Amino acid sequence: MNLRILLNCLLVLMAIVPPASAEDLSGIEWQTNMDDPPIGDPAALKGGTLYTFTTAYPLTMRIVGPNANDGFARWRRGSTMDFTLVARHPTTDNYIPSMATHWSVQEDQRTIYFKLRPEARWSDGETLTAEDYVHTWNMMRSEHIVDPFFNSYAADYFEEVVAIEPHVLKIVGKFESWRPLDNFDLWATPKHAVTLEEGFPERYNTTIVPVQGPYLVTEQEAGQYVVLERVPDWWGNVVHYWQGMYNVDRIHVRVIEDQNRGLDFFKKGELSFYRVNTAKIWAEDMRFEAVRNGWAHRKRMFVDYPSGMYGFFMNLERPLFQNKDFRKAVQYLVNFDEVNEKLMYNAYYRQISAFTGSEYANPDLVPYGFDPRKAREHLRAAGFAKRGEDGILVREDGIRAAFVLSYGSKGLERHMTVVKQTFERFGVEMELRLLEPGTNFRNGLEREYEVTLTNRTTGRFPGPHQYFGSIYKETTNNNNLSSFGTAYTDSLIDVYRFDNDRTRRLQAMHELDSIVQDEAFYVPFWQAPFIRFVYWDYVRWPEWFLPKRTQQITEWQVFWIDPERQARLEEAMEEGRSLGEDTVVDADPYQVKDRIEAALRAASSGE
Repeated sequence: MNLRILLNCLLVLMAIVPPASAEDLSGIEWQTNMDDPPIGDPAALKGGTLYTFTTAYPLTMRIVGPNANDGFARWRRGSTMDFTLVARHPTTDNYIPSMATHWSVQEDQRTIYFKLRPEARWSDGETLTAEDYVHTWNMMRSEHIVDPFFNSYAADYFEEVVAIEPHVLKIVGKFESWRPLDNFDLWATPKHAVTLEEGFPERYNTTIVPVQGPYLVTEQEAGQYVVLERVPDWWGNVVHYWQGMYNVDRIHVRVIEDQNRGLDFFKKGELSFYRVNTAKIWAEDMRFEAVRNGWAHRKRMFVDYPSGMYGFFMNLERPLFQNKDFRKAVQYLVNFDEVNEKLMYNAYYRQISAFTGSEYANPDLVPYGFDPRKAREHLRAAGFAKRGEDGILVREDGIRAAFVLSYGSKGLERHMTVVKQTFERFGVEMELRLLEPGTNFRNGLEREYEVTLTNRTTGRFPGPHQYFGSIYKETTNNNNLSSFGTAYTDSLIDVYRFDNDRTRRLQAMHELDSIVQDEAFYVPFWQAPFIRFVYWDYVRWPEWFLPKRTQQITEWQVFWIDPERQARLEEAMEEGRSLGEDTVVDADPYQVKDRIEAALRAASSGE
């Protein structure tokens, strides 16, 4: 047999015999869901430029590694991490196809097969394949990314990720899961464009890599702005659930360090919409000329989503806060009701739980409340029984009852000043330190603070492991801001993560919630079950405005630009002609307000 015949035989055999990694998929029962409505309004128009802002210039363009969780992260993730294999519809909560058209969960509740979209492309035109998901798993495991959270996540959640065929992926989780499609999901990383080697953070700190989503960073000026533009002929334009989404051609994100100054830019027409984060601005500054003339509209949209954590985090690595009595004294000296009434027009609701807005919040928790008598008792128990010459309590060893509170928003200065004054009346010095938002966020990750006012958003399900897992006490650059965690609380978290019995999960999380409150290192501040915003008349929305499960106004990009209304608006403003004021301010299509107020009344009364 000559060499040519031998080679032909080998080619025939290769065509008949599947690769060693291939599996027989004939018995797989595939699932999908095409029955829910699109997330946006299919009648939305395409085109135009949206002008918005962020409070800090991006610390990096990476989505993993140091500083990847900064304020610009949602824009980077919007065309990368957000495109998971399977998603949950943000209004119905049902599983829907995303990058996978079909999926199949096996009986072991940890093995899942996915059929990928064959039409999916990277923004550079390369085909997206199962190997790109394997590459994400390898990236998450790599020490070169310098990201302890993703290193631990990859080790704790994924047994293997296998490319069965170019468009068939197999994922095996580390444990039997009660929600495998949530726990064992991944996004894709372009294998052809991202390499894993030493120096990864520096190599990709400013590199713009290909994306699978609709927008790519095309322009930026350090400290000033970033521009994202729609990928030409984006492959996802025809996907059912994305109809009415990703409508604008261009997104201009400018840097405005003071959140409250954003309204000034909006009034000048330099922003398309503006989210109002302070009650004072909402109560006093929302009937300016553009609103009175109907050129702009104001809305308070009630949404149904877990609140995450927002409040004071104490650093347990600092000696002063290793004393539990001192931490409890701090809790009893925070007068939330005074701040809410005097500075926030009673617009907010106090948070009580670390898991507010989810079924995992312990319904029996009662807030500490403002109680100077109890604060004094705990201060004495902590050794602070006498005041020094400056009026601040001091221990016998000379340690003063004094600490620095860091925060990252100029708009909170008035609120923190009231809190500071209350503390000082009772002998505790609170020095206020206003930082640039990105710096305050980074200092929290690195635990370079004593007390910080900050927030951590959450997903549809709480993530206690990343916030309270003791494994993260050993390192920094993670979300365990206070350095809390014990073997026992880890066991409760593991019940939530791994136990298929819903009752046991609820019991474990309610106990964890109670422990977090008792340990007193986190002072929950306020929650806002709504998004308040003002927008120009040329910006249009679906009749329901935003999906039910919304945290950020830009999270689900269902808005669009109407060129006819834009021309009408420009003409009316030039002529000084009113379009008629929009007097309907509240939008509550999901009936959220009454339910939340009833739950808070019950918690406050101890019912």
